[in-house]
Amino acid sequence: MKKVTLAVLIAFFTTSVAHAEATSPGDYYVTANSLNVRLAPNKAGKITNTLYKRQKVDVLQVKDGWARISRFYDGGVEGLSGEVARWVFAKYLSTNRPTEEQVTSLNSPLAKAIKSSDDFSKYQKVFVSASDKLVKSGKCTLGDFKEVGGWWRSTSHKPKPVYFTYCGGMTRSNRIYLDAATGNTFR
Repeated sequence: MKKVTLAVLIAFFTTSVAHAEATSPGDYYVTANSLNVRLAPNKAGKITNTLYKRQKVDVLQVKDGWARISRFYDGGVEGLSGEVARWVFAKYLSTNRPTEEQVTSLNSPLAKAIKSSDDFSKYQKVFVSASDKLVKSGKCTLGDFKEVGGWWRSTSHKPKPVYFTYCGGMTRSNRIYLDAATGNTFR
C-alpha cells in the first residue's frame, strides 16, 4: 500500500513540476520542435517568427498560460495599433534544456553523405529519416545525396525550418523540400 501511494505521489509531483515550470519570469528553454511567437497572448495573435527546440528565452511575464518574451513596443512597426509584445505558449517552456537527440548510426553511407547539411546537428534525425524514406521509395538515390551534400536551408519558406535537396538532377523540377518540424517532404 505504501509503495502504491509513493508511486502515485511521485507521478503527481513529476507531472505537476513539468507543467508548472513556466509560471514566473526567468530563463527557459523551448521544448517543442517549433514554437510560434505571437504579438498577443492568444492563438489569434499575429505570428512574427518561430523559436526552436533547445533555444533559450528570457520570460518577462506569464499570463493565462502565455509567456511574454519581449518588452512592450509600438505596434505600428508590426502594422498594428497600440502597444504589442512577443508572446509564446508557456506550456512549451522548461527550466531544463532538452537533451540533444542523436542519430544512432552516423556511420551509415547515407548519414555520411548528408552530414554537411545546414543545421545537421539540430535536425540530423529528421534529415537521415527523410533521406532514407526518399531512397527506399526510389525518389532519390544515395548518389543524389552524395552529389548535393545533403539538405540546405530554404530562404523562401521562412520562418519555418524548411530545407531542400535535389534528386534526379540539379534542376528546379528535381527539388524536394523537407519541413524539419514535421518530417514531411514536398515538391
